[in-house]
Amino acid sequence: MNARFRVIAVCLALSSAAPAWATTYAPVSFDELVNTADVIFIGEVTDVRPYPVNTRDGTIINTRVVFRVVDPLWGTSSALEAFDFFGGEWGGVAMGVADMPVFTSGERVVMFAHRARSINPVVGFTQGLMQVGADVNGVERVWTAGGMPLTRPEAIGTQITVTPLLPMRLRDFRDRIATALEGRRR
Repeated sequence: MNARFRVIAVCLALSSAAPAWATTYAPVSFDELVNTADVIFIGEVTDVRPYPVNTRDGTIINTRVVFRVVDPLWGTSSALEAFDFFGGEWGGVAMGVADMPVFTSGERVVMFAHRARSINPVVGFTQGLMQVGADVNGVERVWTAGGMPLTRPEAIGTQITVTPLLPMRLRDFRDRIATALEGRRR
């Protein structure tokens, strides 16, 4: 059995079991996000590009996501930041991990990330990724990667409950990050 066929067979087996699987990770607090991230920025996804990687065990698929840095908060002065994530679709073959963030060009985010190679550079797997969107009045607001409104930074890493409150404003969240970073040395 050749390596490509084995990879396809494994992917098919995993994809059929995906609904029963869940990715678990330890909760990460706002302070842990701020203090463990190598880079923190507000940005916009400009490119999402899957690519094959040959390993000694066969071919895997990664996806490179490029962000335009709108507001560099920590660890970057670049106009662009690129991060590689495990999974994607290439040549009709899909690979993935349950609950892995999926990005779309044009999407706006607040990103807390590690620079070290891993299957997912987001701190806390998804907890260090916040979505940014405008409300009906044009005010930019913040949601978790799971689509829940972020009402206050202290809610990060706690059990999320449905709330009628509006998500906090992006500028308020940005100010809280900046305040938390004041104690951290560059």
